[in-house]
Amino acid sequence: MKIRERKRSLISEINLSPLLDLTLMLVIFLAVTTEFISGGEIKVQVPKGGAAIQEMGESVKITMDRWGRIYYRGKLYKDPLKVANVIPKDRRVFIKADKETPYQYVFNLLDTLRKSGVKKVSLVGQRVE
Repeated sequence: MKIRERKRSLISEINLSPLLDLTLMLVIFLAVTTEFISGGEIKVQVPKGGAAIQEMGESVKITMDRWGRIYYRGKLYKDPLKVANVIPKDRRVFIKADKETPYQYVFNLLDTLRKSGVKKVSLVGQRVE
C-alpha cells in the first residue's frame, strides 16, 4: 500500500485587508482623541491694551465668544444667570471676551456676576509692550 503525500503549494499572496483596516481605525482613534486632549479651550481674540494683573490664588476663567456664548469649564452657557449660579463667589473672576463681542453681552455678564455676589471681576486683554 502506497501512501501518497500531497504536495501543498506555498501561499504567495499576503492579505493586507485586516492590516489596512486596523491602521485606519488607529488613525481615526488618534484624530478623535487629539480633539479632546487639546485642552478644549475656546479660541478668542481679546482686545489689545491694559495693565498686567498678577494672578493671586485660585481664580475662575470665563470665556465669551463673538456671538455671546459663555464657556466655563468646557460647558456652554447661553444665560449669564446660570453661570453666576455655578461659579464660586469668593474667587476672582477673569472674563476673556472676544474683541468682536457686542458690548451688551459683556455688560450683561458683568452685571449678572456682580448682582450674584461676585466682588472681584476683571476683563482679560492682550498686553501691549
